[in-house]
Amino acid sequence: MTQTADHVTAADTDFEIVGTGQNVYESPDIVEGVAKWLETPQDVMEFVAGGDVSDVIVVSRGGTTTFLSMALNAGIKGVVTLQGAPESHLGILCREYGIPAIMSVAIDKGVRTSRGETIPADGVRLRLDVSSRPAGTVSVEVGAPVDDTPRKESGPAGPSPEELAQIMLLLEKFGGVVPHGSEGDRIMQAEMTTKVLSVDDDESLRRPLTREEVNEAIRYLTWNEWDALAARATEGESGLIPRQEYEAVGIANCWFKHPVWLRAIEDRVGIDGIIEIGAIGRREIGSKINMLNIWAMATAPSFGRGISLELGLHDADFRADRITDAFGVVRRLYRGLWESGPILTSMKNYRAEVLDRSWVDRFVADRIDLADPEDHQAFVRFNGAAELMGFLLHFDNRTGVSDHGPYPLADGGFILARDVFLNEPAWPWNDPESPLPWSVTIAMHFEPETPLDVQVVDISTVFTKPANYLPHVTGVSVYERTAWDAPVETVRALSLDDLVRLRAELEDQSAALYGRIAAMSEREKIESGALTYSAGFALPFARAAGMYDELVADYDFRGIDPAVAACYDAITSGVATEMIPRLFLTGSWGNPVPETATESLSDEDRLRFQVLHALVVRGFATPAQLVLSSGLSTGQVERILGAAVENGHVVVGNAKTGLHTLTATGKGAYLVMRESAIEPAVQQAVQEHYARFLEPNRMFKQLATDWQLGSVSDPQERLDAVHADVVSILDGLSAIDARFGVYRTRLTAAADAFRGGDADAFAKPLSDSYHDVWMELHEDLLAMAGRERSDADG
Repeated sequence: MTQTADHVTAADTDFEIVGTGQNVYESPDIVEGVAKWLETPQDVMEFVAGGDVSDVIVVSRGGTTTFLSMALNAGIKGVVTLQGAPESHLGILCREYGIPAIMSVAIDKGVRTSRGETIPADGVRLRLDVSSRPAGTVSVEVGAPVDDTPRKESGPAGPSPEELAQIMLLLEKFGGVVPHGSEGDRIMQAEMTTKVLSVDDDESLRRPLTREEVNEAIRYLTWNEWDALAARATEGESGLIPRQEYEAVGIANCWFKHPVWLRAIEDRVGIDGIIEIGAIGRREIGSKINMLNIWAMATAPSFGRGISLELGLHDADFRADRITDAFGVVRRLYRGLWESGPILTSMKNYRAEVLDRSWVDRFVADRIDLADPEDHQAFVRFNGAAELMGFLLHFDNRTGVSDHGPYPLADGGFILARDVFLNEPAWPWNDPESPLPWSVTIAMHFEPETPLDVQVVDISTVFTKPANYLPHVTGVSVYERTAWDAPVETVRALSLDDLVRLRAELEDQSAALYGRIAAMSEREKIESGALTYSAGFALPFARAAGMYDELVADYDFRGIDPAVAACYDAITSGVATEMIPRLFLTGSWGNPVPETATESLSDEDRLRFQVLHALVVRGFATPAQLVLSSGLSTGQVERILGAAVENGHVVVGNAKTGLHTLTATGKGAYLVMRESAIEPAVQQAVQEHYARFLEPNRMFKQLATDWQLGSVSDPQERLDAVHADVVSILDGLSAIDARFGVYRTRLTAAADAFRGGDADAFAKPLSDSYHDVWMELHEDLLAMAGRERSDADG
């Protein structure tokens, strides 16, 4: 039976261990506080509004930052999660705030959530032992409420012990073989025969890459991403933002968009212009032209291609050379960023000395001493609030925060630098009246002999051993940049008083933003998150090339590709939550570019397109109807339908009638093929004929309405006039695509039957009547013209 507990404050309470999890960072202090379960954004907002929370240990389900952002800002005592890992964004932010946290805790004694998970009851006292890593323990006061009724699982079953062992192996070693870190880098580099991941060779930077070169890059990058992000595969869900769902939509969108955008940008500015754009990240602080965004442009198209192949939107040959071309452009961006040498920090012993040395000298000159504990705490609170706003504004992804360094100093110390982006006007959810600057750059100073092992991975994230480096920060230099295009000469150093003021503004802005995001619909959140990936990764390069407005107007820069949008329901119905962690863990997103890569459709794909096009036009159809609409033979249609049913693109909606229809992924596959099957000149010609079609369409609709109302005195005369017009249009369309001749034959047959006295031939549903064929023709023209039906289409 479930019980509730009164608020307990006794300092000498006895405790019993109820769970073990992964400790975020080590601290000798025993942490005690009152448990509070937070499940929804409304829970979080009400919790923070309730007053002092400094004695509360929050318990939540997932390991993402944004869900608990307001609670972190409010100064909670600790965090316990049922999912997630210390390397997740929540783990990182707990570290930055100095808030003890234990993640992926399996509580074996307590009360139940609505999903059947076991958690401590609200109000009981918890004790966290975070004195060592990797494990930490959670204890509950003796006598805390317990629900001992039979457990009912309402969520998906967790992994079996065998599956869990396999997951742990994949977290430890890539493919179960290659380890993390410099040892893994040596193994991966030993497999390579080319210098594709170095930018020393000017000749190779100015020629197209070979298939061997790009495939070696893909192979290394699958390990590199696993090395940086494998633990993210276990971070779990967010109560605020559907993270894995938007990642799947957004990364798939990167495959369809990024190669096209990169080609357009390089065509505009040239190879040297691309190199110069990359160099901005070396010359300027507070710039999104940084390691993360260049790395994302290298990996996201291939990852998105992997998702597209998983969904069956096309085969491995289709447009695969775009990966080769895109990676060639990205190498030139890296040349600008690094000037020479290897392009990835995993190949540089995880050192990211990006900035010109003049910036390091300025950091030293502007250093603020943090010897006073109050000053140090003021910096820690500011740093946490800034990072949290950067994550929240960018929907819990790293495009809002970029770490780099360590930069060695003459005295043996070093500096770690962090750019945090606080005010992004490209995002619709950003407050246009926000008082926050575009970015702040935080340079943290460490003394010689500081006992830290520092690594900066290619996703612009710093990891240290021990994990909590903040106690070792002895000085700081902080700068603000007012706008993305503010001249770098206007960057201003901030004082400690400025940090206190700015922290208050950050907390106010993040609380307001949290409310705006919480009020979004599920789809709005997913599509917004997808935007921060596909457009967000490319945004700084579009701006630097002066092409942002043009890409928005002409290249759908802020949109989702129609093929990806068509798969939305499939992706968000559970596919993403299985697929994204698996691809992160295994690196199986990294499909090589085949020798047979092609931009065009095969003959078989063109036949597939005709059948799927007929299904799009009809909605539901039998094989016989598809034969009629497509002009293909019965054998061809039945063969293509069988394969489409097998691969999940088509389902038989009604076995008795034999009606087939496209699935969401089938519609996506059709849209991918349509882009290549219908040449731009053909589409333009269809659009012109469609404009002529609208007037006879209006006349026919009125005739059909009058017929149904019984108010037609001479329908044959009116139908003959309409038929003459549409036959003329179909003659023109048949010259473009012979398939349109089938409509002329079918419409003429129905008109002749009606003229011969068969009243059903005019408008009887599902009988190949004149009305049926007309409606099918209308849908066909819309699909061929690439139009969505609107009021103007009648």
